[in-house]
Formats: sequence, C-alpha cells, structure tokens
Amino acid sequence: MGDNSRLRVLLIGAGSLGRGFLRRLRDHGGPVELVGVVTAHHGRVLDSAGIDPSLAVNLVESDGLGDSAPSDLKKMIEVSGAQAVVECVPQNIRSGEPALGFMRTALDMGIHVVTANKAPIVLGYRDLRHRAARAGAQFRFEAAVLDGLPLFSFVSQLPATRVVRVRGVLNATSSVVLETVGQGASRSRGLARAQAQGIAEADSVLDLDGWDAAAKAALLANVWMDGALRVVDVARTGLETLKDDKIAAAAETGARYRLVAEVERSSDGNIRASVEPVALEPGDPLYALRGNQGGVVLDTDAGQRIVLLQQTAGVEDAALGMVQDCRAILGGFPQV
Repeated sequence: MGDNSRLRVLLIGAGSLGRGFLRRLRDHGGPVELVGVVTAHHGRVLDSAGIDPSLAVNLVESDGLGDSAPSDLKKMIEVSGAQAVVECVPQNIRSGEPALGFMRTALDMGIHVVTANKAPIVLGYRDLRHRAARAGAQFRFEAAVLDGLPLFSFVSQLPATRVVRVRGVLNATSSVVLETVGQGASRSRGLARAQAQGIAEADSVLDLDGWDAAAKAALLANVWMDGALRVVDVARTGLETLKDDKIAAAAETGARYRLVAEVERSSDGNIRASVEPVALEPGDPLYALRGNQGGVVLDTDAGQRIVLLQQTAGVEDAALGMVQDCRAILGGFPQV
C-alpha cells in the first residue's frame, strides 16, 4: 500500500478491451499495480499484494480466475485496497448499466474511475462529474473517443477557449466497410476486416447504423459544450441508406465516403448534432484518413480551427489511453 509511484487498480471486465489493458501492463509495464480482476464470465480474483498481469491474462484465457472473491463492488474495493477502478464492461447505449452503477459506487467511495465506455458518460456525465468532485476523485475517459488520441487532455489545455463545433470521423468499423466497398469488395468483407482488426462492436449494427458515432457525438456535446444530449437526440443516418454503386462512383472521382459526425453549438446555446455518410473531397481535412483511421476538426470561440488525426486505431490504442489516464491520476493532473 506504500508505493506512491503506482496506482492500485481494480479492473472490471476482461473482454477484448480488458484483456488489451492487461496485455499492455504485461508487455510494457506502467504506473499500475493490479490488485483485482472482475469479470462476468471468467470469475474474479483480488490480491492486495498485487497480481501479475501475465498471470491474469493466462487465467482469463484458460481456466478462469475462480470465484472466491466477494461479488459486491464495495467489498472488492475494500478487500483489494484499490485506489482506482478501470471499467471495461460492454456498453449499453440504452441505460448505461451495469457500468454506470459501478462508476457511481466507486466515485462515491472516493475511488478514481477510468473508462472507455461512452454510454455512461452520455447518460450520466454531469452526475458522475458531481460525484467525483464531491468525493475528491477523478473521472477520466480519454479512450472513449478515438481510442488513445488525447482529445480531452488537449482541449483542456486550450487557454480560455471553448469548442463550438466538431466535425469528425469517429467510427473505425464503418470507415473500413466504406473503404472496402469503394475498392470493389462487399460490405461483409469490410466488416470481416474490421472484426479481424478487433475494432468492431459485438453488435455490428451499432457501428454500421451510426449508433456508436452518435453516442460519441452526444458525449462531445455534453463534455465540451455543456450539453445534455442523449444518443437519440443526434440526427442519425447510417450506412443502410447508402447504395454500393454510389460509394463506388464516388471512389472513381477520387472522393471517399465516411460516416461523419458533426456537433455545433450556436450563439444562443442550442446544440445540433448529426451523423451521416459524407463523400469527402480532396482538400477536406478528414480526406487524408485511410482504413480505420479517425480524426476531428475543432472550431473554437476564439476563431481557431484545429485538426487532430489518428493514425492507428484499435484495442491496443484504447488500452494505452486507459493506462495514460491512470498515469494522469497518479501524477495529479487536473480533471479534464
């Protein structure tokens, strides 16, 4: 308990992202001392003396972790001595549960929370921030949009400015599918490519019908523009309305279709958010994106236009983003 150079972490969830987090710790180390792993299907283990991430990965992928640890989150935190919860539960865009409940419990105990889960942030951002501030804990989510690209940390450092417009390619799976069709192959082939890269949601409808991008658009509106948008408040048009021959025709002219999210706050405070397929032309800042790459164009109330592009995307990048959030907590960086 006395090592102040490492953050004592309880990991909840060991799906693709949770395992990616464990592999990141195993292969690269970091400012994290793993004291617990809790899963829905592979058991749970707690050890206040520390758990070897390599052993945790092996157990999750083979025999399981066992079930001797308590099942109540408060008890898990108390037994493990965790200082932070890293939450990797699959997202539920309708209710945010069970992740939202886990976050509230941890924050109310003064335990920091790190997540890449969009839905709880969209549905409960103000409440979670309030709980964190009241308890003196941090609530960090750098990997929730564009994996490990430090969007929120970057914007938090902009002096006395506010983001008033965002335009971005935020969903990697739809980009891979659209690019694949533009190259003459099928949508199913594109989805298989995305799944092989580990970037597709378990339910591909979330990616291809624009729900994932809409959740991220609502998140950005709520975090950067003081909005209160739900996912259903985002005007959404998915890939189902776009015909393959139209994608191919655009590709022949040099244009590239992408699912583009746009969020804008007007001078009267109203926020408009949308997601739709757009044919990007040369000269567009987002045109340079290839494959699963994503990016955003930010406009601020100071008249700045900032372009941030992500050259890699996937589970490993998101895991890195979560480790960086742990590092920020340990280093006493301010809440973003």
